Amino acid sequence: MIFEQVNRITNIPTGNRPSRIILLSVFTLFCLFCSSAAAKLLLDLDNPNLGKMPIMVADFHSGQPGSPNGADMASIVKNDLTFSGLFEIIPAPQPLPMNQNGEPDINALSKTGAQALIMGSFQVNGNQLTIEAKLYDIALQKLDLGKRYTGAITDYRYMIHMFDDRVMEKITNIAGCFTAKIAFTDDSRTREIFTMDYDGANLRQLTNTRTINLSPAWAPDGKGLIFTSYINRNPDLWYVTSDGQRVIPVSQRRGLNASGRFSPDGSMIALSLSVKSIPKLFIINTQGNIIKQLTNGLGNDISPTWSPDGANIAYVSDQAGTPQIYTVPVNGGEPKRVTLSSSYNTDPDWSPRGDQLAFTAKVDGRFQICVIKPDGSDFKVLTNKGSNQDPSWSPDGRMITYQSNLDGAKRISVMDAKGTVQAPVSGIPGRSPAWSPRLK
Repeated sequence: MIFEQVNRITNIPTGNRPSRIILLSVFTLFCLFCSSAAAKLLLDLDNPNLGKMPIMVADFHSGQPGSPNGADMASIVKNDLTFSGLFEIIPAPQPLPMNQNGEPDINALSKTGAQALIMGSFQVNGNQLTIEAKLYDIALQKLDLGKRYTGAITDYRYMIHMFDDRVMEKITNIAGCFTAKIAFTDDSRTREIFTMDYDGANLRQLTNTRTINLSPAWAPDGKGLIFTSYINRNPDLWYVTSDGQRVIPVSQRRGLNASGRFSPDGSMIALSLSVKSIPKLFIINTQGNIIKQLTNGLGNDISPTWSPDGANIAYVSDQAGTPQIYTVPVNGGEPKRVTLSSSYNTDPDWSPRGDQLAFTAKVDGRFQICVIKPDGSDFKVLTNKGSNQDPSWSPDGRMITYQSNLDGAKRISVMDAKGTVQAPVSGIPGRSPAWSPRLK
């Protein structure tokens, strides 16, 4: 059970969490140094010349030694903010200068160049942990955000991620997604499906089918995933609950039942089914019944991805001789080719804002992660080292997970949406990563 609080309690709990997070309490914001100035700590994400915000993160403090420790908590905050690509971490002085009221000496910290400060404290009571975390606006000398979380000690990473989600919402007006999960298949012979935190922590095996599993994709409610598996020695589409307790067949037609992707409202699934041994795009309902065939012709049509409004689907087809990305309206219309600059383009994933497609392209003989607008303009290569494939957007559109051999092994990596920060995160080799929606 984790409680989230901000000072001056005004109301109590608003809902239950479906997993281990049982209760979330919301309280009002408090300000210790409230300024009359109108300006606020804000990053305009639509500004093409947006620079990184310098921010200081101090070690969390407590009078109780042991695990977890304050340096670990601060490192989680630094890692989250760094992966967003929006912040420059400024080293915090040790110890942090404090005033007579026990608050940070903002005047002293204003000389460091930092625009904001994050600090916190924690207390352990038996198996319970309470974390209090704060965001200060150094320029305006005010406390901008304060939260208090209580839960099991083992959930301390999740509590810090929850606070960082709030920090992103406060500074960018869009909530963060550091509490979301990434699913992927491991690189063993059987390719079981695993989940982990976005930063690689809390690795967990979800399936144990002892056969090949491919292409996991989350349901929009985050309660399960669809994937293709050879459980019955045919590439069928299956659904597994997010706790791994139930595995249910969805589409078991003869031939291919592959690359399933839920519609944004979760009522339909786009996938590839075999038509005279050629994969074509279909839309089925969640019971597996065919609603419509979406593509025709002689090309192999695979890897569908829905636009956020559910009106269009991007996919891969080799109808022109090489794998290229196309879009097609869900309610009827001619496909339009999107990619032209490379002879090999695959694995499209539509961004949450709908303004970009991330995909894999062969560039100078190697696979790289690229982005392009759905109309085919503004093509950009985000990676340039190693071999990189299978991009998947984070639910806030600020990060991309993908498969990379950058450090030698084929691991799951994460980068910011501009590709300025790239790092492997999975502790085991993996492929086909899929970022979950925000989990409630």
